[in-house]
Amino acid sequence: MLSISNCREWAGTKVVRVGLRRTLTTVSALLIAGVGLGLTAAPASATGTYSTTAAVNVRSGPGTNYGAIGSAPSGAGFTLLCQWQGGTNVNGNATWDRVQFGNGLVGAISDYYTTTPSWNNYAPGTGDCSVSSQMQNAANWANAEKNSPDPTWSDHFGHAWSGWCEQFVEQAEGFTFRFASATDHYNWQRNNGRIATDANPPVGALVFYGGAGGFGHVAVSIGGGQVIGTLGYVGQRLPVSQYPVVGYLSNPYLGWARPIGS
Repeated sequence: MLSISNCREWAGTKVVRVGLRRTLTTVSALLIAGVGLGLTAAPASATGTYSTTAAVNVRSGPGTNYGAIGSAPSGAGFTLLCQWQGGTNVNGNATWDRVQFGNGLVGAISDYYTTTPSWNNYAPGTGDCSVSSQMQNAANWANAEKNSPDPTWSDHFGHAWSGWCEQFVEQAEGFTFRFASATDHYNWQRNNGRIATDANPPVGALVFYGGAGGFGHVAVSIGGGQVIGTLGYVGQRLPVSQYPVVGYLSNPYLGWARPIGS
């Protein structure tokens, strides 16, 4: 197995950014709290206005194992943003809906308690919540960078990619966030309840590892249990490479998260 070390990044400051919103802190400051899924942008495939058929808990993700972030009464109208398949099965229906209610609340509800035409399938014109356009674009960019004429070098930053994994994923995800290191980034995602620990991250997800002298490591999932990321130390010049989520790096696998903005 290959070890990744000293995956250091930005010095001095950390910016968490979504759209035009910025929060600037020192690296040593406490990580931002209370932002969580409220930062999530709706997928471009948002379609349809429906209503609930019973009082529902609005959850942070597609299942009863996700915490409730609010509730809505029977008959509450909502905009259907996207859907998941394979969530908690409710009376035979494992479809869950990502919705926005009229009061602005955004979250996941069981499709069973709605007027959508879905039943273990997608409503017409509705996209999959698992992969946003941002995430698909990130995977496409990472693959293109791997296959570029010089996959050892960042034309944007003007230095070798080795040791700069956080910059790599930030560029892949469209510069919607900025952290001082992969470890800082992982801690923010974990503290906001956004880390999943299975080894099957969706396309475009951020895949986190420990070690690396405390700096950690992060790469971009391309699906199928594979990631694309940087390799090596600052000062080396190794190519951006594709490798399995687990079993290739000696760095401990920590989990994955959707990027800020998805």
